[in-house]
Amino acid sequence: MTKTAIIAGGSIAGLATARALSPCFERVILLEADSFDQTGFARKGTPQANHVHGLLKGGCDALTRLFPDLPARLTAAGAVSCHFSSEVRWYINEDWMPRYDGSMQIYFQTRPLLEGCLREAVREIANVEIVENCRVEDFVLDEARKRIIAAVVRRPGADVETISADFFIDAMGRGSFLPRWLKREGFGEVPEDHIGVNLGYASCLMELPTEPRDWKSILIYPKGPKEIRGATLVKVENDKWLLTLAGYHNDHPPADAEGFLEFARTLPRPDIYDAVRNARIVSDIRLHKFPHGQWRHYDEIASFPLGILPVGDTNTSLNPLFGQGMSVAALSAAALSDLASETDFSHPVSLARLKRNYFTGLRRVFATPWDLALGQDFRYAETTGRKPFTLVPKNALKSLIMSSSSTEVIENFYHVVHLAREESSFYHPRWLVKILKGMKNR
Repeated sequence: MTKTAIIAGGSIAGLATARALSPCFERVILLEADSFDQTGFARKGTPQANHVHGLLKGGCDALTRLFPDLPARLTAAGAVSCHFSSEVRWYINEDWMPRYDGSMQIYFQTRPLLEGCLREAVREIANVEIVENCRVEDFVLDEARKRIIAAVVRRPGADVETISADFFIDAMGRGSFLPRWLKREGFGEVPEDHIGVNLGYASCLMELPTEPRDWKSILIYPKGPKEIRGATLVKVENDKWLLTLAGYHNDHPPADAEGFLEFARTLPRPDIYDAVRNARIVSDIRLHKFPHGQWRHYDEIASFPLGILPVGDTNTSLNPLFGQGMSVAALSAAALSDLASETDFSHPVSLARLKRNYFTGLRRVFATPWDLALGQDFRYAETTGRKPFTLVPKNALKSLIMSSSSTEVIENFYHVVHLAREESSFYHPRWLVKILKGMKNR
């Protein structure tokens, strides 16, 4: 067994990866630049955590593979169990999706609660150490300049320290310095795809009036080009509701309560406004901006060094309106878990095979969420980036699916949207026949 693995970044991706690697190493050290706040608010390094974060079915399943008791931990911490097809009201494609008794159970909670449950589980793993307030600032190559052998770290009030290890994970997210480091060290520039959406969103916690409700969430997804504003309202822990309002291309919600509610009133449908207009706002209204979706193609660097792999948002950062980020991070960590168990981390050939297979697996993990997001994003003429030539026929097929009278077709659509199945299932003859049979507008 190899000795030590170091993970840079202690968010969802880092925590999941710590669990994934723990059977393969004597020691796993997770280094987090922030301190972990216990008050339920977002950390400095994850300001987006104040907003609605969906743990999709595929992401929850991936995390449960790594942490089998996660559903029990979430329930004990107050997460809200929800049957997606019957307890979520979803406006998309200019219509409401049907509600019916389906099989998909998910959980609603704030991101700090989910991170807290994962961190609690990781702290219970005997060979994993979590170090707070420790920032990774650089990596060190071996003499042959083919493998990373150490990380340069900084702690508040202490000298810079170099820590050697046998393997490294970059879970530092969208702002990771890894692309700059690769260019500086002569490995080349990381090719990137950008989908410019100029999304802005604002969120707050609320207490809604006590009244009977047959739903636990309302989702309003705008369909471009006519609709530009969207929102998500979900029930979370402690009998609170989390509302996120969002707008494309510089049509952003404000942070004052009056303007915030006025923005909600102008959504494509009045249902969320009607639900919250008499609510009590119990937190600050926090803003965040998302200029573009991003996919870094590390796999296209032929000489990418051994001994390190990127996970989570370090690879791809997706439009947060669709709630895919945490689940993509979980799926990539689960994919790494399977490969790591078959790897000899002391042998360059085995490390090279791990790198190759991992990057191949990531392409499959990212393909569906990336394609689903850009299909919506490119409905706006202002969206920038590389537009696939298949966009029009794919969007036409998705519109047929979403307007289908068949709950079986809708259920498959939900499994794809929740990253529990690949988008390619849409194009399987079995489903194409069912889609065509269900071509009856609701």
